[in-house]
Amino acid sequence: MDGTDIITFLSDSGWGGGYVAVCEAMVARIRPQARIFHISHEIPVGDVGAAALVLGRIAPLYPPAVHVAIVGPGVQQGRRPLALSTVRGDLLVGPDNGVLLNAAEALGGLQTAWLLDQVRVRAAAGLPADRTCSSFHGRDVFAPAAALLAGAADPALCAGQLDPSTLVRPVQPLAETTPAGSIAEVIEIDRFGNVGLALRFCDLPPRLGHVQVDVVGEELPEWTARVVGNYGELRPGELGVVCDSWGQVALALNSASAAQVLLLDRGMKVRLSPAGQPSPDATEART
Repeated sequence: MDGTDIITFLSDSGWGGGYVAVCEAMVARIRPQARIFHISHEIPVGDVGAAALVLGRIAPLYPPAVHVAIVGPGVQQGRRPLALSTVRGDLLVGPDNGVLLNAAEALGGLQTAWLLDQVRVRAAAGLPADRTCSSFHGRDVFAPAAALLAGAADPALCAGQLDPSTLVRPVQPLAETTPAGSIAEVIEIDRFGNVGLALRFCDLPPRLGHVQVDVVGEELPEWTARVVGNYGELRPGELGVVCDSWGQVALALNSASAAQVLLLDRGMKVRLSPAGQPSPDATEART
């Protein structure tokens, strides 16, 4: 990749404690002309799946860039530090725990995998080799590597090639569709309580008016939801099935949190089955 001087940054560090700022400081020290765009630092702690989902959606919206993702348990404890080049020309930097691979696919596919070497990274960046910490690869490895790569440094300067088949693969969420209905995993709950499912809206049967919603493996009430074009079509207390901003199926309630009312959390599985026309109050929120 030619020098982009665009770096995106995603982590589960939060904004407190200076973790994000010190990574920014390392980039500024090595490549002061680089611009850093923060995707999110509010990923749930250690949630690789949530991070992979966000990175895979957002990274392709930028021009070719270096995308840094520092999320997940074991980032420092035995997870190999990676740089991945993609067909589109982007580079992805982060731990070998699956967080980067959805984005690599969204950026045209993985081209080359590199194993970052801390000593070589710091030497190439002009940093002291003896001022490192085994528990903060974000500052000591990932941020310096991103700064070098944003400046068009050859990855071979600070890394050796890896066999892509050895990379840790992300666990793909469940999504099954049959003529009788669909079962999909909850992959996202936004701050409004809308429930995103691992099911494309276009995979729902055409002209579907209402669906029965129940949670797989849980003794929870069944619901009837109306398939609508947007959130504004829902009546107060009515459960709806909508197409979210990413083309996925989402469950939503008018003026309430669908996740709280339906007692749903990420990783749970929901069954959607075709339903007949419900009674007028059948979809109102149960309290």
